[in-house]
Order: sequence, then C-alpha cells, then structure tokens
Amino acid sequence: MLILVARAYLLHALLIVLFVQALRRGAAPERILTTTLLGMLVIDRIYHLITNQHAVMFMGVNLGHFAIDCIGLAVFLTVALCANRSYPLWIGAAQLIAFSSHIYPMLVQDLRGPAYLAMSIMPSYVQATAMACGLIAHTRRLKTPGSYRSWRASFSPMPAGMPGRWPSA
Repeated sequence: MLILVARAYLLHALLIVLFVQALRRGAAPERILTTTLLGMLVIDRIYHLITNQHAVMFMGVNLGHFAIDCIGLAVFLTVALCANRSYPLWIGAAQLIAFSSHIYPMLVQDLRGPAYLAMSIMPSYVQATAMACGLIAHTRRLKTPGSYRSWRASFSPMPAGMPGRWPSA
C-alpha cells in the first residue's frame, strides 16, 4: 500500500511540474490540458475532504469521481479534436477508459479488484506520460522550424460567413 501512496505523490509532483512547464513554454493546448489534469487532481482532493471518505454512490458508482471524469473527458476530447497535435488523442483516449470505468459497475455488479483499479487509476499515468512527451515535442518543434499553429486549420469557431477567426496561438 505504501508503494501505491508513493506512486500517487510522484504522479502529483509530475503534474505540477508539467503545469509549470506548460505555463512557461506551452501554447494554448498544453496550458488547457495541464490545467485540466491538475484541476481534476485538486478537485478530487477537495471532494475527498468535503465528503470525509463517505462518497456519494449510485449503483456502485462514485458520483463525485464520475462528474470529475465527465468534465475531463469533455475538455480532453475537445482539445484532441481541435489541436494541431497528436498527443492529446492519447490523453483523450485514456480519459475515455477512466470514464468507462464508472459505467461498468452499473452493468456488471461484480467488477471490482484489479480490473476496476486498472481502468480507473492507470489512465492518469498514461495521461501524464503523454503530456510530458507532448510538451517535450512542442518545445523541440518550436526550436527547429519555429512557430506553428496551435489549432487545426479546419477548426473554425466562427460560422463560414463571419469575418475573422480565432488567433492561431
């Protein structure tokens, strides 16, 4: 159990370092993703302080964790589909697995143990790794060819007939 606690604190420290690096060197997608990852962690800690380990459960699902993962999924998939990078797809896919971990206990009542833990905890390690690799790739790409678009050219938040577009960075 001590190894799991130490591993969790190492992950928390890594997320803080990634957040600071994204603020210093990242563009909008990196800042949005790291802010969301760190925000999910902070909100989870606050949720546990408020509920005092008495989680609000519905059909075997922790509703607080479900809500946090729903918000994370919406943000990660939006960035993954609109950003001019490939690593957000990994982060979004991992979040989709974490989101699914809340659905399965509703369908299969005996899903607990290693399978449930793997689906609910392991995606955060994949997300942190993908974020670190993406941030490194972004800083390297800025040094080599120079500046590049943060968002896909096909991503246009304005209707086709409207003048102007969002800035690329």
